[in-house]
This record gives sequence, C-alpha cells and structure tokens, in this order.
Amino acid sequence: MKQIGITGAAGNVGCTLQRGLGNLYALRLFDIKGRRSPAGGEVVRVDAGERSQLAGLFDGLDVLIHLAGNPSPSALKESTSRNNFVATSYVFEEARQAGVKKIIFASSNFYHEGDIGKLLHGQDKGHLITLDTPPTPQCLYGESKVFGETVGRHLSHLGVQFVALRIGWTVPEDDPALYRSPYMRAVFCSNRDLVQAFSRAIEIETDFMTAFAVSNNSSAVFDLEETRKKLGFIPQDNAENYVGA
Repeated sequence: MKQIGITGAAGNVGCTLQRGLGNLYALRLFDIKGRRSPAGGEVVRVDAGERSQLAGLFDGLDVLIHLAGNPSPSALKESTSRNNFVATSYVFEEARQAGVKKIIFASSNFYHEGDIGKLLHGQDKGHLITLDTPPTPQCLYGESKVFGETVGRHLSHLGVQFVALRIGWTVPEDDPALYRSPYMRAVFCSNRDLVQAFSRAIEIETDFMTAFAVSNNSSAVFDLEETRKKLGFIPQDNAENYVGA
C-alpha cells in the first residue's frame, strides 16, 4: 500500500481526501492544527513555516500531497508570504531530500482569476481557458499558486515527479446551490470529482503535469479536454444538476 502524506490535512480539501483515499492508501496526516481526523486517525501538528519542524517528517513517503497554506484571497500579505510562499518552499525541499517520489500540489482556479472574471462578464466568449493559458492572478494567494507550480517544474528536473491540480471551488456541503454564485457554477468541483482527480494524480507516471480539478459544469470556463487525455480524469458531476443551482 502506497504511503501518502497530506499537509493541510485538517482543512476542507484535506478532510475530503481523508474520507476518499483512506481505504486505498496508508495516509500520514499533517496540519498546523493537531486534531483527530474524520477517519479516527491522528493529524500530526506541524507548522510548515518552521523548517526545523519538517526535518525527517516525510521519510518513507511515496507521494506527498501539499495542501497547507492560507486559503483566503484576502489574507494579509505577511500570512500569505509565510504560509504559502516560504512554507511551500520548505515542504518541497524537505520532500526532495526525503526521497519522496512525487509531489501533488494543490494549485487553484485563482491561477486564472483574471481570465475567469472576463469570461463571467461576457468577454472572450467561446474561448475557454486551457492549461497553457498564461496565469492571471489578481491576489497574492493566486500568485502563490503560480509560484508553487514554477518551483514544481524545477523539482521535476531534479527527479521529483510533480502534478499541479488547479482546483475549482469545493465546499464541505458538496452543494453549489447553497452559494447561488455564477463563479461557483463555473468552477465547482464536487467531492467525488476532487477525490478522483487526486487518485489519478497519485497513480499517473509523469515528470511534470498540470491539470484542472473541476466538475463537468455546463457554465464551464475551463477546457477539460487535455486534462481528460493526460490525467485520465473524467468528472462525473455538474453544478447545474443540483437543486436550486
């Protein structure tokens, strides 16, 4: 059974992955908040922004899923700089030194924030965002995802497989209708689609790959064709199929 580490395991995405991957892999869970996991296991308390706390933490892992960071686009600069830029650098380097074969990085739809805004406001109609569309972050959080992907490409040249999943909007309720938002309908990612995307990322053999982790939404802003072909990710859900969406 593959040994899978998850940083930021106590967060929204982390809890979804614990439930979805726990029966398939041996999970080692890390978070700045030490708490019990939904599956009853232990989440090891670690501050990824403190390099000394990471020493030896990832030894023996086959794959590291890096979710940790401040998820708020409006977070203070000091928090995002420390927890998204600096901590990501520390985690990636510690994983490389530990001999981790693959890193899966939780990138974000905020990588394309500017272009998503244009599409939702009726500009560039008919031109869906592809994986090679240049980044248009409009906040430090989005910039941190561009940074993480760039560092990941460097790691791929050092022998570490790297997959960046540009995740849509996933929520604990797993119901986009509760939010009544055009943005949500465009980038919604259901829990089961999220788990499928990460499962495929764990199993794929690649040097470097980017992919969208988004449901098959009717109000799509992302072109999922390349993701389907490269990652083998076939999303099952659609935001429009939820009552009241």
